[in-house]
Amino acid sequence: MRRREKEITEKAVVEEVLREQEVGRLATAVDGEPYVVPINFVYSDSKVIFHSHRDGKKMANISQNPRVCFEVDTGEMVKAEKPCDFSWRYLSVVVRGRAKIIEGEERRLAALRKISDKYAPGKTLTRDDMAKNPQLVLVEIAIDEMTGKRSPVKPSSA
Repeated sequence: MRRREKEITEKAVVEEVLREQEVGRLATAVDGEPYVVPINFVYSDSKVIFHSHRDGKKMANISQNPRVCFEVDTGEMVKAEKPCDFSWRYLSVVVRGRAKIIEGEERRLAALRKISDKYAPGKTLTRDDMAKNPQLVLVEIAIDEMTGKRSPVKPSSA
């Protein structure tokens, strides 16, 4: 990280940002061609979990190259008198890792329930719900590296 003073060094803060955000951006790359797509996800057990349709560019890319990058952020514009003095107050997290399709009915159902619990708390999913969509794929990102960044810099204690 170039601006070390902006780095979030507390793992708990980085994980909180991952747990609280509703949309992240998944980046894949095949043959030097990058592809970024917004996704719903859940951060659980030190992994990013998402669902997808079996077909499509995202899954085709992952099957060719499982190395992915995932990003979430939250922030607000800080306006000023002069346009060049505008700023952005934010927290962001970037994850690098490997995407892998979750196999096995029990593991798939557990992953889908984690996603459902995040976006539709109290709505129980069953095996029948999963069976109704045979094209549904559940994917986990095993994290190799996770970094957080904030701006403005957290004030230091005097």
